[in-house]
Amino acid sequence: MLGATEVDVNFNANVVTHSDGMMLHGIGGWQNCMFAHCTILAVPSFRDRIPVIVDKVTTLCAPAEMVDVVVTERGIAINPRRTDLIDATKHSDLPVRTILEIKQEVESLCGKPSRPKLTDKVVAVVKWVDGTVLDSIYQVT
Repeated sequence: MLGATEVDVNFNANVVTHSDGMMLHGIGGWQNCMFAHCTILAVPSFRDRIPVIVDKVTTLCAPAEMVDVVVTERGIAINPRRTDLIDATKHSDLPVRTILEIKQEVESLCGKPSRPKLTDKVVAVVKWVDGTVLDSIYQVT
């Protein structure tokens, strides 16, 4: 079970920048934990009236195939590729919803924030555990 700053509708996750593009900290061992058999991201649905579930993460730190479940106070979203988990929870009392349903509810409360304004200057690079470059972090204007 991990946290994240953002998760997008495809289940990609961000843990190193805020939605405004500002860097928080390094990734540490967060990516290594993604290799669990069931990775759950426990996140609030919004922080300071900024939705955590977005159309596209500001910075890609974990690809969607590594995120199995997103848990918020507004419901539980299961990655569609995890049909085993969907089947296992189908007849339960758990508040399972699609990630889009949760996103739409939060946007109806908070609105949809603008994407950050960034320059073309790269200030950091996000690598996967094997050294593959996942994303670049750009200077905020």
